[in-house]
Amino acid sequence: DETFSFKYSPGKLRGNQYKSMMTKEELEEEQRVQREQLAAIFRLMKEKSDTFGEMSEGDMKEQLRLYDI
Repeated sequence: DETFSFKYSPGKLRGNQYKSMMTKEELEEEQRVQREQLAAIFRLMKEKSDTFGEMSEGDMKEQLRLYDI
């Protein structure tokens, strides 16, 4: 029997616990990718307002709070 050691345990750690396990570079890269993804999502939502409805700046800020941004 081989014993495997995993640095991350998906589903068992909260976001802040993952952040504490990342190096500064990993955390910066994660934040960069997150910003790019959210910008793309909001761009799509704005372009497709007939599907998603109009979003005010306040609505966007409220949504960003859900993602700890």
